[in-house]
Amino acid sequence: MKYLLIIIFALLAGCSSQKEANIDSINIKISKEIISNFDQVKHQITNHLQNKNKYNKGEIFSNSWVSVIKATNTFEEIHVEVKEHQPIASLDRGRFITQEGKIITPAGGDKSLKLVSIIGRDNEYLTLLDSTFLLQNILNLKGNSLISIEHRGSGFIEAVDNKSVTYRFNKEDFRVQLERLEELILFELNSGINDDIRYIDLRYKNAIALGNKNMEKSI
Repeated sequence: MKYLLIIIFALLAGCSSQKEANIDSINIKISKEIISNFDQVKHQITNHLQNKNKYNKGEIFSNSWVSVIKATNTFEEIHVEVKEHQPIASLDRGRFITQEGKIITPAGGDKSLKLVSIIGRDNEYLTLLDSTFLLQNILNLKGNSLISIEHRGSGFIEAVDNKSVTYRFNKEDFRVQLERLEELILFELNSGINDDIRYIDLRYKNAIALGNKNMEKSI
């Protein structure tokens, strides 16, 4: 019995050693187009599987582009299927909001992403993200894309689109002011008037301040 136990322990130790020996032979499959650098992803996943990453075990999912890891160990190599986070907005300090509403801080190596930039306090990001979607729906009427949205304090929200048009709102009356912006855009589209507007301030109750090449007027 004693010799049998020794053999069993030796076999277990051999399996463990074999697993460690094969850990560098990793076949990685990443769903969709990769955002991060492939070599960086492999390094991060290898460290994760060997428990050598500098973060806690679960923090790879908030400190990298990795969203899901599914690993299968064979006699010759480890097959790893990886899904990456899909960002929908960029924040400050290298952070992003994902489609799942998570805030991640991936460690470098990412390609250039064309995302709307959200600027505000940490407890405001989800509210500003909701405002981003609402405003973008209105801008879709004239084919413009939102570039940035920022809470500049005291309930003052400023947004900029890809045509360098600046929009200003009061946070408290944001939805009401969006309706007025929609009416203005529809009027422009239906009338065929194009004044090359670069500034739209909707914070007035009974007027909209417009700027055309640094010249302002109210309607």
